[in-house]
Amino acid sequence: MPATLLWVGIASLLGGVGHVILAKGMKIVGGAAIGSPVARTLGNPWVLLGVAFQAAFFFIYMALLSREDVSKVLPLTTLNYIIVAFCAQLLLAEPVTALRWTGIGFIVLGVFLVGRT
Repeated sequence: MPATLLWVGIASLLGGVGHVILAKGMKIVGGAAIGSPVARTLGNPWVLLGVAFQAAFFFIYMALLSREDVSKVLPLTTLNYIIVAFCAQLLLAEPVTALRWTGIGFIVLGVFLVGRT
């Protein structure tokens, strides 16, 4: 179980950071007015890095599912909510209000309670 928790933590970190990096890249792509949106997307290094992080998350998640129950692994990945909010606040200057943090806390608490049953 400790190895599973470590890998879930790594996967959650990769997935959460990947979401924020993708958002950063897509804001750049969406703000550009010249060129094909597909070419801008595929040529944006932030998008490519975000996709790589998401792919790493996916492969670690698949490996975890090969060893553990999905009902155990999936709830543990709710760490993504915390990581995304924290990184979005730091890297994208998104306002994460106290109410939003409270909502994230309730989600994580709910998943913790479900995981204990």
